[in-house]
Amino acid sequence: MYIAKVIGKVVSLTKHQAYNSRTLLLVKPLSLLNEVVRTPTIAVDYVGAGEGDTVLVGAGPGVAQEIFQIDNAPIRELVIGIVDHFDVPDEILDQYADLPT
Repeated sequence: MYIAKVIGKVVSLTKHQAYNSRTLLLVKPLSLLNEVVRTPTIAVDYVGAGEGDTVLVGAGPGVAQEIFQIDNAPIRELVIGIVDHFDVPDEILDQYADLPT
């Protein structure tokens, strides 16, 4: 799992049937310092998130099968929560301050 910021919506008229009736969001993964840590990715929305929301993304094989009961769906990233805020002690944040992003 990781924290990300929703930066847009992906619209696709022609797509795999597993994506029918599902909202696709463009999300950028964030560090604990709220900095972008890698390129944006696409995640299926499960909670009604919108642009600008900070979200919790679950990632891994079998996500769609477990949540949506869809066998062999090409869904790897799933928005599973909207984050109101997160609190991290300063001593933990200090460990991340010098890491490259």
